[in-house]
Amino acid sequence: MKRDTRQDILNTAQTLFREKGYNAVSVGEIAAALGISKGNLTYYFKRKEEIVEALLEGTNPTLPQDPPQTLAQLDDCLRDMEQARENNAFYFRSHAQLGQLSEKIRAKQRGVYFHHSKLLCQGLANLAGRGLLRPEAFLGEYVRVVDTVFLTAVYWLPFCEIKGEVSSFRTQAWSALYPLLTEAGRQALAPILPSLEAGDTPAEP
Repeated sequence: MKRDTRQDILNTAQTLFREKGYNAVSVGEIAAALGISKGNLTYYFKRKEEIVEALLEGTNPTLPQDPPQTLAQLDDCLRDMEQARENNAFYFRSHAQLGQLSEKIRAKQRGVYFHHSKLLCQGLANLAGRGLLRPEAFLGEYVRVVDTVFLTAVYWLPFCEIKGEVSSFRTQAWSALYPLLTEAGRQALAPILPSLEAGDTPAEP
């Protein structure tokens, strides 16, 4: 079977990025791990960030395409965001840097943000319509809460490293969402709470 050198480069780079982090891996190291010359690698990818661009292009989004209608569906969105962060830890550790290095990566970041924001904001509006969330206390409150959740998802890994302990993004996200819940919403969330990080259940506002 003919070797797919380009795909081999992507697979090896992703493994090395995951193990060592984006900044700690050089193009030469990727080539050496594959047993090819650096010149052979740069035939396919001129710069290291081009490898990340290709990895992102090959990523299939798993986030639901329809806004959540229930708290369980909202929790599924948070689980998906947490899984995406875990699967692409190297990318999120260097999120801001990569966006500055490559306009393609920055465009991808914008696209992901706007997709998540629209989906989750519509989801919060759906839940409010069902009486599970209180109305906005001020215009745009739901957008600000969604921004908080998205920022948490993006920067949670480096923050945990600064903090010196790894804790659950999903629990943190629910801590931001919990004050929006009505009494009916808190009752609907009750079956989900035991699955959150032990000892880290959102406190009553």
